[in-house]
Amino acid sequence: MRKKFKPPAFTTVIGSGTVIHGGLSFTGGLHLDGEIHGDVIADSECKNSTLTVSDQAKIVGDVRVANLIVNGSIDGDIDSSSLLELAENARVSGEIHYQQLEMAMGASVAGGMVHFSDDELTQAGSDSLQAAEHAMEDVETEDESWQERDHQQTTDKS
Repeated sequence: MRKKFKPPAFTTVIGSGTVIHGGLSFTGGLHLDGEIHGDVIADSECKNSTLTVSDQAKIVGDVRVANLIVNGSIDGDIDSSSLLELAENARVSGEIHYQQLEMAMGASVAGGMVHFSDDELTQAGSDSLQAAEHAMEDVETEDESWQERDHQQTTDKS
């Protein structure tokens, strides 16, 4: 009998009512009750990274993480290099790549489901690292744009 997966302690919680526009990169455990409009990518070096998407949560974008527990909505492709758990309220629209899958009655998937081979897992790890680097570059560029706008607004008021 297989042991039940125990996710790591959450290092980040995104609460209900919070909406993030843009990519998000994380390490450790992330619990989502809000919305993310952008790709969500876990550090590929962290083999125990876990994203939990609650029944109130929504992601519009691709997700790349070792362990993913979904009870909300994801509109995008999923790459789960370890465990993908689709709970009864899970709604996924997109292509799913997984190593291990646990799916409850009531969960819905509109898209393809592909099991990772060991070779594909190695490639997915490399792709995830590149995607995480691009996501962080986008975040840094967006941050610089906000800083420039803030500086310009301060200068205009002077």
